[in-house]
Amino acid sequence: MPLKDNDPRKWEYKEHTRVKHIILKKYLKAWINILGKNRKVCYFDCFAGRGKYSDGTEGSPLIALKAAADLINNRSHLKEVELTFIEKDKNNYGNLLNVLEEELKNHPDMYLGVKLNKPINDEFINAVPLLLKDYKKLPPSFFFIDPFGFNGIPIKVLQDILLIPKTEVFINFMIRDVNRFLNSPNHLHSIEGLYGLDDLNGTIISKYPYLDKESALLELYQQQLHEHTGVNYTFPFKVSEDEKKQTTYYLIHATNHPLGCEIMKEIMYKAGTRGRFGYLGPEEGQILLSSYDLKELKEYLIYKFSNQSVLFEEVMNKTVDKTPFIKKEYKEALIELENEGKILIWGKGAK
Repeated sequence: MPLKDNDPRKWEYKEHTRVKHIILKKYLKAWINILGKNRKVCYFDCFAGRGKYSDGTEGSPLIALKAAADLINNRSHLKEVELTFIEKDKNNYGNLLNVLEEELKNHPDMYLGVKLNKPINDEFINAVPLLLKDYKKLPPSFFFIDPFGFNGIPIKVLQDILLIPKTEVFINFMIRDVNRFLNSPNHLHSIEGLYGLDDLNGTIISKYPYLDKESALLELYQQQLHEHTGVNYTFPFKVSEDEKKQTTYYLIHATNHPLGCEIMKEIMYKAGTRGRFGYLGPEEGQILLSSYDLKELKEYLIYKFSNQSVLFEEVMNKTVDKTPFIKKEYKEALIELENEGKILIWGKGAK
């Protein structure tokens, strides 16, 4: 029987959660920093949970609150960061209220530029559409969507979010649970809503006969995000539970800006096991997720841009979410191609 969201066992702080929070914190700071010229930005934690874990470790609401305050206090032109937390479980919600109240009471001057809305005790699927209606024009916004399972996050709501200009989402895609309950009649409605598809199994078989089930489920979900929401870039980060090899979930970043995708890739790369796009758990640190060979990137770039004259920025923009390589590896690949006489580089640096 599944554990309730307020079960203490769900609030034990684990290493893979720490990695997730590192990625969230670093990207949130980078995102606010870049968009700070807009003077106001919004952050929505759609499955906020408790304010702290069982051992006292700060949860995502406090991480976001402190990141926002830090940037507000150090960027004179950024006037306000508005934070909204959503949590459906009443016990977790009560804990969240207490933790936030205590934090604001203990450090009142620290949060003068932060607008903290009263947390919402409701489900994501109910709260977000109402929130979006309340804004005549939504400022640049980041939505952190981190459920314990896959229920209640239909792609239709993600569509409503991502069709708004200057919005991004960071989704915990619980692929292990999706795979486990794929053929369960009791979970069919939720899984079909997650993908926006009626015949998920049939689609996987017809579109991805060459892929294993996990890869097919991930590939199809990203494709559905692109098709349903029109989002330009998606990039996944694989997470395995501590001391287990099985994939637990993917953290998927969806954005319309190539720079956002590039920055998130860099952060994921540094957070992953041996600098790869995934966390394998402490017992699997010696195993690489994949063996990425620069030769693959070189071949891909020649195939993609053969007989073309392009800026380096164009190369990155057109391929940033298509390869498992980061910016410095692109530059290394291009230099090697030039040394091999296969391309010409005009100018240096970013060209």
